[in-house]
Amino acid sequence: MHRFAPPVVAAAVAVLLCLVSAVPSAAAPIHHITVDGQFGDWAAVPSYSDPTNDQHDTDHDGPLDVPAYVNHPDVDILQYKFTHDADNLYAYFRARGNIGATQTQSPGKRAGRYYVILTIDVDDDDVTGYPIHEGGYYPTSDGYDMNMEIEYFNGTFNTGHYLNHGALTAADLPGMEAQQKQGIVDVKPGVYDHYTQWVMFDDPSAGDHNLGDGTSITFVKDQGPVHQGIIRASISPDGHEIEMVAPFQGFMSYPGANPGERGDWIMALGKTIDISFSLEASGELHAPSGNGTWASDTAEPIVGYYLGVPEPSTLALALLAMTGVLRRTPSSPRLRRRVGHHTGTRHLS
Repeated sequence: MHRFAPPVVAAAVAVLLCLVSAVPSAAAPIHHITVDGQFGDWAAVPSYSDPTNDQHDTDHDGPLDVPAYVNHPDVDILQYKFTHDADNLYAYFRARGNIGATQTQSPGKRAGRYYVILTIDVDDDDVTGYPIHEGGYYPTSDGYDMNMEIEYFNGTFNTGHYLNHGALTAADLPGMEAQQKQGIVDVKPGVYDHYTQWVMFDDPSAGDHNLGDGTSITFVKDQGPVHQGIIRASISPDGHEIEMVAPFQGFMSYPGANPGERGDWIMALGKTIDISFSLEASGELHAPSGNGTWASDTAEPIVGYYLGVPEPSTLALALLAMTGVLRRTPSSPRLRRRVGHHTGTRHLS
């Protein structure tokens, strides 16, 4: 029987030890999720809970504001989960009401709007991005740069899109869009009110701007038209659960060394991110009369989520076991502490 020579074993073990020792203590394991409305593959993913019936208005934008209660069960988060694999981020929400429910426009009735929102600190740096109380979300926390979102509008799915909050004024937006047409996102300090928003397609001809890597993007705004890109979602038959996937590729790349050159991927294995979870909707479906009141619910964010690498192979585990240094998979990431009370306004109309 063929055996490894001792120097080969030693070299292999050395490489594996380097890989294992590079994994931070909050590494999250890989889970592949099939977004098909069957939620059994979420069973092994750590679960977080949010208090019942704590949804609120979106009419404040101060860090210490206390939001007012709004009767809107469709945005009341009860449970949420987050995971990843080698190419994608996945999110799960369970709500008290019906996720994605919106009023269909008809005479005397306006079209309703609903948002499934994951706001992400992509660079693990609170200096870049913005604090979410500026958008009417409570509890507030800082440093959020980009979003992965689903919008439902006028009774149906509208878009799955990415956002970049890296602008301080409206004058910054044309330059940001010019970079993003090249597949580049510059992660900078920003404010809630000024952002770019795009749908990415895995077809270079499907979007308005071919990125030259087999993908394309179309810049979009809320309330249509409908675009189905690489962000996808599925809602349970009873309407209370949703799962969604956002491929890493849609976050695009940091700027490279030279103008117009793409650098490192913004989202990739080995990155550490913070994630805030929100549901938000206009108020038509739960208003005694008229259009009602916008409402949202934001759960405690997950902080220090490390995009862990795949589990070692059987051979790798055997080699590590030979050295007596096999380590346990680190524990789940922690929830971020609240930063005071707040609420604000994302959608006014």
